[in-house]
Amino acid sequence: MKKQPSCNDEFDPNSLSFEQALDRIKENISPIKGKKNVTIREAAGHILADDVTSPLDVPPFINSAMDGYAINSSDLPQSGEATLHVIGKSFAGAPFDGEVKSGQTVRIMTGAVVPEGADTVIMQEHAEVDGDNIKIGNEHKAKQNVRNPGDDFFTGDIIIKAGERLSPAKLGLLASVGVSEFKVIRKPVVAFFSTGDELKGVGQTLQPGDIYDSNRYILFGMLKKMGVECIDMGVVADVKDEIEQTLKEAANIADLVITSGGASVGEADFIKIILDEIGKVGFWKIAMKPGKPLAFGHINNTVFFGLPGNPVSAMATFYQFVQPSLNLLEGELISEPIRLQAKCVSNLKKRAGRKDFQRGIMSNDETGQLIVDTTGIQGSHMLSSMAKANCFIVLERDAGNIKAGEMVEVQPFNELI
Repeated sequence: MKKQPSCNDEFDPNSLSFEQALDRIKENISPIKGKKNVTIREAAGHILADDVTSPLDVPPFINSAMDGYAINSSDLPQSGEATLHVIGKSFAGAPFDGEVKSGQTVRIMTGAVVPEGADTVIMQEHAEVDGDNIKIGNEHKAKQNVRNPGDDFFTGDIIIKAGERLSPAKLGLLASVGVSEFKVIRKPVVAFFSTGDELKGVGQTLQPGDIYDSNRYILFGMLKKMGVECIDMGVVADVKDEIEQTLKEAANIADLVITSGGASVGEADFIKIILDEIGKVGFWKIAMKPGKPLAFGHINNTVFFGLPGNPVSAMATFYQFVQPSLNLLEGELISEPIRLQAKCVSNLKKRAGRKDFQRGIMSNDETGQLIVDTTGIQGSHMLSSMAKANCFIVLERDAGNIKAGEMVEVQPFNELI
């Protein structure tokens, strides 16, 4: 009897490689067009729509990098010591109103304007105070401990590029040049639902054969952390017409639709069949573990992902494919995920044929070396393995078993999980 490829097979000739799937997604997703004006307090986590240039030099004036004394470098002694007379003070926000002449100095604080006639600051720890005078040695250099206009950037410089996500640091950068309003890309709208007659909501009573629907709560949590607008459309029964109608409704109100379950090849798995009828299938199987039955495509202009029903598979495929897709929809400048080398301290089972994302716990050993341990059983239904983990152990498609002590590649979780 001729057998069809199954989820238990490590190699399926009809599956795309992990890398091919990512490339196909990137080729078929375009950024959404909508922009909106926001204030700086509303902007955290948004993608900047247009380049922002600085309206001024930063810093805007010569200022002190230290608490100390502002002097003219011509008064620095070539040998021995020099005595200078203190004629005033310059504080941040309260500059000295006058000129420093030869033989004079002004007490100055960090960030304060370096007064006219001065170009060098002596740290207070390196000056000996004697009444209204100070003594300095010959170890100093001209123009030390000062910050010049434009050290950070000049007027007209691009300080944040379109496509960058606005972090707290970037908001601070905008505030430092007085920019209070700007355009960002609107957040994508994501509709999601689970399929399965066996699924019950939290709080409902389970009947024989029923399970609680954990995937919708997983998706809700990850989507919320990404800051997108999400629409939970509940659980849809394994009825083709009902799933099709829900997909059409979701595609009319969202930029991206996610389903969980129904993407495999069982008798009640209708996702690919429906997508073939009402949309366009980009792919529906990938050489990845967990997560082989992953559907990707479009319904009209709406991006569609059909995630596997097993919770770990749903999380892994969301993390590796849906997350970057949402970033692409927002127009974010995409960078490769951070991956590190770590010493594996446990034996790992692996058969060649699929790229494997096993769940791991990484830490530093007593010598400071990065190590990683398995979370245990790696079944795609074992949600506890994901809850314990802080990284994926990434094993390439052709890799086999890993012995304790070997180096492996790890992908640390970001704040999404």
